[in-house]
Amino acid sequence: MSDQLRENESGPKGVRRILHGQVGKALETLGSDSPLPDEAVHDARKHLKKARAVLRLLREALGSQIYHRENGRLRDAGRPLTEVRDAKVLVDTFEELAGHADSQTEERALEEIRQRLREDQQEVRRKILEESDALAAVKQSLAAARVRAKEWKIGRRHWSTLKTGLKRVYRQGRAARAIAQLNPSTEALHEWRKQVKYLWHQLQVLRPLWPVAIDTMADLAHDLANALGDDHDLAVLGEKLHEEPDGGTAEMLFGLIDRRRDELQKQARCLGDSLYQEKPRRFTRHFKACWQVWRAARGRVSVS
Repeated sequence: MSDQLRENESGPKGVRRILHGQVGKALETLGSDSPLPDEAVHDARKHLKKARAVLRLLREALGSQIYHRENGRLRDAGRPLTEVRDAKVLVDTFEELAGHADSQTEERALEEIRQRLREDQQEVRRKILEESDALAAVKQSLAAARVRAKEWKIGRRHWSTLKTGLKRVYRQGRAARAIAQLNPSTEALHEWRKQVKYLWHQLQVLRPLWPVAIDTMADLAHDLANALGDDHDLAVLGEKLHEEPDGGTAEMLFGLIDRRRDELQKQARCLGDSLYQEKPRRFTRHFKACWQVWRAARGRVSVS
C-alpha cells in the first residue's frame, strides 16, 4: 500500500515517500470544486494529520530546526480547514445529542439552537472557502511543502531513525495520559488525543513489520482516539451552549453532555491502560526485532 513501508527502500526514505504522498492526496482532495464539499475538507485534514504524524518519524533524520519548521507549516496550512471542519462537527454533535433528548423537551427550542449552529457553520464556510483567499493559500503552502520534502537530506539510516520518532510519540502519549488522568480538563484530554492519533498513524505506516500485532494496537489506538474525539466535541458543544439564551433547554442538554462525557472518559481510561501498558523502551524493542526479521527475510539485512 502507498501509505505503508516497502521492503525495497530504507526506512526514512519510505516515510518521506509516504509524507509526500499524503500531502499530495490532500492537494488532490481540495481540487477545484467550488464550493468545496464538507467531505473533501474532512478528507484533506485526515491526509494532513497523517503527514504530520509520519513527519515525527523523521525528526532525528531531519534535525530539530527543519522538523519544527515543516511541522509548523503543515499545521498552519491546515488551520483554515480545521475551522470549517469544527463548525460542521458542532452541528453533527448537536444532532446526535438532540436525538437523546427528553421527549418532553420543547422541539421549538431545540430547533432554534440547531438553526443558530447551522448558520454559524455556513458563515465559517463562506468566510474561509468562498470570501477569502484562504483555500488558495492552503494549496500553495502544500505544494511548496511537497517540493521541500523531495529535497530533504535524510541519509541512509534505517530502524534507528524511525525508532526514535516512534518512541517519542509513544512516550508523549503516556505522559499526556497521566496528566489527563490526574486532571481530566478539556485541554488535557485533547492533548492526549492528539498524541494517540499520531501513534495510530505511525502504526499504520509500520504495519508490514508485524501485521497481526500492529493491527491490534492500531485498532486500540483508533478506538481510543475516537472516544477522546467524541468527548472533545461534546465539550466544545457545551461551551457553545453556554452562549444560548434558552437556559432551560441548554441546561437539559448539559446534563446529557455530562453523562455521555463521563461514559467516554471511562472508556478512554480502559483503552489507555491497554495501549500504554509498556514502558517506551520496551514498546519500541518489539518493533526493532520485527524490523530485523522483516528486512532479513527480504534480503535487506541492514537493521541499524
